[in-house]
Amino acid sequence: MPENSKSTPIADEQLIDATLRGDISSFGTIVERYWKMVVALALSKINDAVAAEDIAQESFLKAYTHLGTLRDTGRFAGWLTKIVRQESVNHLRKCHRDKVHLRRQSIMPQPLEADLAGSANPGLTESQASFVRQAVSRLPERFQSIIVMRFVAGLSAPQIAQQLGKRSSTVHVWLHRAYKMLRKDLAPFLEEVQPL
Repeated sequence: MPENSKSTPIADEQLIDATLRGDISSFGTIVERYWKMVVALALSKINDAVAAEDIAQESFLKAYTHLGTLRDTGRFAGWLTKIVRQESVNHLRKCHRDKVHLRRQSIMPQPLEADLAGSANPGLTESQASFVRQAVSRLPERFQSIIVMRFVAGLSAPQIAQQLGKRSSTVHVWLHRAYKMLRKDLAPFLEEVQPL
């Protein structure tokens, strides 16, 4: 059941139902739909492109194996967000146990990050995209998720609310607060890109 770009996208619920009936290609469509969002969420936690891709793969694998336990298939993206958060925490714990210290500031951007930044934020250089990612990573966790869902996955506030099981007004307030925090952190960046 691949998505046809000229027709209406197939709803998550239909793809999940088809996957549960044995159509693995339907889950491939889900992966394509949410890949950038999942990698961006992982990057907001660990700032390591290779590890973020690994976390994304693990998250989709876990989602696939536990898909039958999803109670509300209309909230797949919200459920997937929780899986990504947990996989990111698991990764950080493993690194700590193995005495591997992540050096957030010294990791050089990888091609994956540049590709993600370019496709999600056309017109931004790698350093600008990195600056934006760092600002997002300083937001409280619930705000990180909704910002990534809004700007990487392209979900509207009502769609985010539906995915997270929250009221639309709550998501609007959270987005407003996140924007306010980001405006403060991104002020130097905004001055840099403002036309004269």
